[in-house]
Amino acid sequence: MSGDRFAADPDRLRQSAQRLRALQSRVQGLSSTVDQLASRYPNAAGDGDFKESYDTNYVPASTAAKEFMAQLSTSVEEIAQDTTTVARELADTEDTATRESRHQM
Repeated sequence: MSGDRFAADPDRLRQSAQRLRALQSRVQGLSSTVDQLASRYPNAAGDGDFKESYDTNYVPASTAAKEFMAQLSTSVEEIAQDTTTVARELADTEDTATRESRHQM
């Protein structure tokens, strides 16, 4: 194990964080579009048996999907923030190690 080395690229981690933020933005956009469509057509199911079936089957699934999208958006944003933090910490550690190694020479 003494020959194993750990290497990380802070710049690539930052790029990954940016891609994650773009994904989060896309998730938010999709969620917003679904909300807008649902609010634009509140009576799309009409009435009678179809409305009853709609309320029983679609509405709970729709609500669960909206909650999932909100949670997904939050989770992806948190991962992006954590990835940025790790990139910064690795860059700082590398800078510190470089400075310290110069003092040891």
